[in-house]
Amino acid sequence: MPLPLPRLYNPAHDSPLLPQLASIHAACITHDSQLATFLPPLSHPRILAYWTALAADIPNGSTEVFLQFVNETENEVAGYVCLMMPNTETGPFRGEVNKLMVSPEHRRKGVARRVMGMLEGYAKGRGRGLLMLDTTVGLPAEQVYPKLGYTELGVIPKYGTSPVDGTTLVDEKFFYKDLREVEPLKY
Repeated sequence: MPLPLPRLYNPAHDSPLLPQLASIHAACITHDSQLATFLPPLSHPRILAYWTALAADIPNGSTEVFLQFVNETENEVAGYVCLMMPNTETGPFRGEVNKLMVSPEHRRKGVARRVMGMLEGYAKGRGRGLLMLDTTVGLPAEQVYPKLGYTELGVIPKYGTSPVDGTTLVDEKFFYKDLREVEPLKY
């Protein structure tokens, strides 16, 4: 069964989805060792508080969350991604792709491409043509972003603390895509 179209998180009625977003967030940390804000032992209430605060930012226009559901009839989230749009006079055309996370149960189904395609179209429509993102060196996402048209910018060594052991410092790779020069992904 094909996936439905992704959609924007709506703070007015989607707050019951926040525990799912927190659970996917935790799964990506434990399953993939993603540098994703938190270190084990993971606290679901702490991650849920993070998502509650992020959702509260949506009405001010600086953040959007793009959701991919498993199907049309259930409210099961397969994955998501955030677009951060900082309020800056020197870079009103920039956006940051943040927290691209796909549930381990729903990988290799095109979820990442679909939510990234929606994010890119939305960003371009909002005048945010230059997108930046990062991922930990050695994780599968390092191979995904070039396939989505992102250009490697470089690596910062010893960028963050690994969730594997809580002490090892790992390298982070940065990417960008200029939607002023290329079309957004099709989804």
